[in-house]
Amino acid sequence: MKKYSIGVMFCGGCNCYFDREEFFEELKKNLSELCDFFICSPDAGNDRDLILLINGCQSECLVNSEHGRELVLINNKNYMEAEKIIREKLAERNKRRHGL
Repeated sequence: MKKYSIGVMFCGGCNCYFDREEFFEELKKNLSELCDFFICSPDAGNDRDLILLINGCQSECLVNSEHGRELVLINNKNYMEAEKIIREKLAERNKRRHGL
């Protein structure tokens, strides 16, 4: 099975309410059978299936850039459900891809 390609961007970390690095390591481990993750910049995400924006707070400073792909926005309010959110987004993408 071909894995999904997920571009990842981190905010600057000025006001974090959770450990973004620890969160990301756990997420990679939990989704390793489904996804490959690649750190990217705003202008380098066009070849990815999704772009994951990891924000340490609700300022969501990463949203201000154009990313060229569907975004998954993670912040201090939803990071505990990130795996579920990503799986749902990928399922939606797969349905659109197959015209369902």
